[in-house]
Amino acid sequence: MQINVINQKQEIVGNLPLNPEIWQSPYSAHTVSLVIRSYLANQRQATSKVKTRGEVKGSTRKIYRQKGTGGARHGARYAPQFRGGGIAFGPTGQENYRCQINKKVKKKAFQSVLSKKNAKGEITVIDKINLSEYKTKKANNLLTELKLNDKKILIIFSTQESKNEEVKRAFHNLPKVEMTNSKLINTYAMINHSTLLFTQDAFNEIEEKLKHN
Repeated sequence: MQINVINQKQEIVGNLPLNPEIWQSPYSAHTVSLVIRSYLANQRQATSKVKTRGEVKGSTRKIYRQKGTGGARHGARYAPQFRGGGIAFGPTGQENYRCQINKKVKKKAFQSVLSKKNAKGEITVIDKINLSEYKTKKANNLLTELKLNDKKILIIFSTQESKNEEVKRAFHNLPKVEMTNSKLINTYAMINHSTLLFTQDAFNEIEEKLKHN
């Protein structure tokens, strides 16, 4: 089992062996769903905050006497049942949305998505990305050459390659392109893109990481 490595002219320049334990993993929709929900929950920030009846500024005088009016018993006009009153069970700004997932489950989901993407032909490995000029036009021309310009692409660089800000800047303005590196790639990012474009070094780093985790 292997995958072809192409150059920028879409010519096959080699191939890489694929570890069956990684690339033939059965797809588990449930596991992938758990990991994605955990990822999205962990992105949430408790930024919403509303005032309780004790925090609304104004008089706390009883609005009318307790007995003899025929009306319900009420205290201050800033109680939650009144318009302009405090909120009874609103967000406090201190909510904790963290959702922890077992490391083995994360790995299973990651391999599951990689395997499915490969089976569907949605993974491309390129030997390296070199641009004659670090311009958006040149970056778009490269994707056109690779017949990927009409797809939603995730480009995965190696840890070292991701330090090249000029290359990243060239791809940055392309609307359907996002970039990451072999260290930061996650299940949600892969699911959210129709095509994964790996550099050869990034591909090797991910295989190595999955072997030892």
